[in-house]
Amino acid sequence: MTVFHHQDILNTELRLSGELGVKSWLAIGAVVPLRIFKTSIRYADENNQTVAIEDPFIHHNNKTLVGPGDPSVVARAAMRAGGVTLAVRLGLSLPLGRTEEDPFALGDIGQAHEHSQFGTGTFQPLAGVDAARIVGPVRLDAFALTVQSLYENGHGYQPGDRYAGGIGAASGLGTKRWRFRLTAEAQHETAEKWSGVTHTDEGNIGRTDVLTGLETTFRLTDDWHASATLKVPVYTHVVGGQLDSSVFLGVSVGTSIRVFEGKEDEHGHEGEEHGHDHAHGDDHGDEHGHGHEEGPVDWTGLDKVDITNDGSAVPLEPVPGKITVFDFWATWCKPCGIVDRELAEIVRRHPNDVAVRKVNVVDDDSPASKKYVGAYTLPHLKVFGRDGKLLWEKSAPPLVLTGEVEKLVGAPARPVAVAGARRIEISVTDAGFVPAQIEVARGEPVTLVFTRRSQSTCSTDVHFTMPSGARVDEVLPFEKAVEVPFRVDAPASVVFACGMDMDRGTITVR
Repeated sequence: MTVFHHQDILNTELRLSGELGVKSWLAIGAVVPLRIFKTSIRYADENNQTVAIEDPFIHHNNKTLVGPGDPSVVARAAMRAGGVTLAVRLGLSLPLGRTEEDPFALGDIGQAHEHSQFGTGTFQPLAGVDAARIVGPVRLDAFALTVQSLYENGHGYQPGDRYAGGIGAASGLGTKRWRFRLTAEAQHETAEKWSGVTHTDEGNIGRTDVLTGLETTFRLTDDWHASATLKVPVYTHVVGGQLDSSVFLGVSVGTSIRVFEGKEDEHGHEGEEHGHDHAHGDDHGDEHGHGHEEGPVDWTGLDKVDITNDGSAVPLEPVPGKITVFDFWATWCKPCGIVDRELAEIVRRHPNDVAVRKVNVVDDDSPASKKYVGAYTLPHLKVFGRDGKLLWEKSAPPLVLTGEVEKLVGAPARPVAVAGARRIEISVTDAGFVPAQIEVARGEPVTLVFTRRSQSTCSTDVHFTMPSGARVDEVLPFEKAVEVPFRVDAPASVVFACGMDMDRGTITVR
């Protein structure tokens, strides 16, 4: 009599994951899994009638297994090029999950055995690439990932290599707090081996799956979100007798937390959406920035009006006789806060010349974002001249944007170079500006000499405003000295920073 094994498996994995932005372009993350494996077995004859077999628990039995899987650590580097956000991931899985003895060897001698492995017992390198771009109201993304198995563990087990790739398209569909994402992905795994042997009668002998899915994310607050995922196989190719996957369900809750005092990281990388879809990346201009916490911005007595706070596409009406800056922002855009602070200082210096009108776009799918921001990213400014005509609009790092605004007003002239002035060398490294603290005497003419020593730092420019209102906005080419004459005649503290305000230094005038 032929006996058929009908086995149902519920494989659940709980994951605690996190990512820490350590540089403007680099994040370090970790994933710690807890696996719950529940299986039930029924033996049946050719007519699907339940039968009993001798020693049924040697191979299969009804059971629930719980234990940690192999955690992994990953480094992710991101950059923007031509409107596309690119990220590269490199990592390693750690052999902490439970492994089993060779089930084929134990089965051959009639002993109970277990095929389910909670871990691999080996270190496995992983590598991946991600890309994303916003096209109108839709965010498009793609990824590729591989996990390689290089050697066998102490029981002789070597898992197969794994490969995955996929594409996605996300949109809020006109809502403010929801994000919907359609996905399609392919997964492939090569055959496992035991002591160098691929067993063809059972176990993982290689498989390929193609899945399509829907993900929904709801932004609970500016910092918290909840997501649900449904994936369904549309094509499966297996070698040998393996399990058929029916459906994959996922639920996640996430948040962003300020870790370093005075800095805020926005890696998102395309690994995570900021504010409304942390699970799958964002393409806002606020990503990869660190904002220095300086308390609420004081706009008291200044010409600033919040013309919308709900993302509605209100008309943009320039103020006659003034340079009018329309500042498009959102609460989740931390660099927008830097723009807000700098604009307030510009209006304070030029109260009769500059007016600011604030437009809270709320999210990418709001009417204001679609009409006025479009394919641009935040922070974003539209600047109109005194005659009401558009002068320019752009998205850029915060200090670059506000430096361009100040140029329109006509900032005072910078100090001129003085022969024989003391030279202060300032290197730009991966650690920021070195030295970051400088002292000069009041009235002393000096020459600040900025030299960028690193090609990986994002601090490729320097910006600051002198007490006189004179602006310094300089690009810092690699290994080329940029000289900035400096003189202040009264005690003051002058802060210089890169365009994203991530790396800073201070000149104290005594």
